[in-house]
Amino acid sequence: MLKSGKEYLETLRDGRVIYLGSEKIDDVTAHPAFRNAARTVASLYDRKAADDLTIVEDGERCSAYYQRAQNKYDLEKRTACHRAIADMTYGMFGRSPDHVASFVTGMATNTSVFGAYADNLMAYYRYMYRNDLYTVYAIIPPQAARHGDFYASRKLPNPALHVVREEDDGVVISGVKVLATGAVLANEIWIGNITPLAPDQASQSITCAVPVNAPGLSLWSRQSFEQAAQGKLESPLAHDFDETDSVLVCDNVKVPWERVFVHNDAAGARNIYLETPGHCYGNHQSNVRFWSKLRFLVGLARRVSVATGMDQQGNTKEALGVLASWEALIGGLIMGQIQAAENWPHGYMTYNRRIMYATL
Repeated sequence: MLKSGKEYLETLRDGRVIYLGSEKIDDVTAHPAFRNAARTVASLYDRKAADDLTIVEDGERCSAYYQRAQNKYDLEKRTACHRAIADMTYGMFGRSPDHVASFVTGMATNTSVFGAYADNLMAYYRYMYRNDLYTVYAIIPPQAARHGDFYASRKLPNPALHVVREEDDGVVISGVKVLATGAVLANEIWIGNITPLAPDQASQSITCAVPVNAPGLSLWSRQSFEQAAQGKLESPLAHDFDETDSVLVCDNVKVPWERVFVHNDAAGARNIYLETPGHCYGNHQSNVRFWSKLRFLVGLARRVSVATGMDQQGNTKEALGVLASWEALIGGLIMGQIQAAENWPHGYMTYNRRIMYATL
C-alpha cells in the first residue's frame, strides 16, 4: 500500500506524547514547531506515488527503498529513489522515510543472524512496506557516567534503556535513547544499539520496534529551528526541513514478543547491522543524501559569486572548482558502489561496502 501525503499526516494525529521544553504538543501537524516539516514529509509521500518511485514486492506495490536487490539494476533503482527524495529537500532531511527502511530491508536479506527472532524481523519488514511506514531509530545510549558502579553506589537507576522484565506476551523496557532524529514526524521507532555493548550489558541489548504513540513512551524535542525561522524567504531551509532530534524516554513500555529482534545478546545487538547489508543499505542512503546537499552547495556558491561579481576572480574560481571536484568525487564513489557491487548469500547483492564507508 502507498500512502498519500494526506493519509500520512492523519497517522500523526494518534495521541503521541511530545514535549518541547515544558510545552506538551497536542498535534505536530498543526504546531508551528513541526508543521512545515510534517508537510515536507507529506510531499515526499505524494512524490513517491506521482513519480513511480515504487517496486512490486510479493505482489504488492510499495516504495522502491524496500527493494531487496538481486542485481545491479535493483541497486540502481534504490539509488534513484534515494536521490529523488534527497533532491526534494536539497539533502537537508537526513532521516527521511527511506533511511531506516533501508536498514531493515538490508537486514531482511540475511535474517539468519537474528536467530530465534528471524521470523520477527521478516514480519516487520513486510509490515513496514505494506503499511508504507515512516520508521526512525534511536540507537545510541545517553551520555552517562563512565564507571558502571557510579549509579549502583548512589542507588540511582542507570538511564540507559534496558529490559525491566519479561512477561508472557512481551518485554517491558525503561530508560533513555538518543537522538531519535525525525521521531516526532514518524510512525514507529526502531530501538537498538549501534555502539558495542559489554557482556554485562545484555539487558540493554534489546532491539525492537515500537509505535510512537506507545503507552509510556515520550519524546523530548530539542529547540525547533522551524519555529525560530523568520519566514520562508529569510530562512528557507529551517522553515521547511527541520526534522528535529528528540530524547526518547520509555517508562515501562510494553513491547510484544513479535516486535523483539534481539534480546539478551550484547554482541548480536550490533552484529545485526554489520553481518547483514543493513548498515550498508542505510548508509548508502546517507551518501546519496550528502551528494544532493553538496550539489546544492555548489550551485548556491556559484550563484552567490555571480551575484556579487566575484565569479571571474581567480581565487573564487579555484574555490568553486574545489567544491565542484568534491561533488564529482562523491558522485563517482556512489556510482562505484553499484558497479563494484558485492554478491550476498541467497541471491542478493549489496553496494560495495569498502567504497560506501570511504564515501561516508
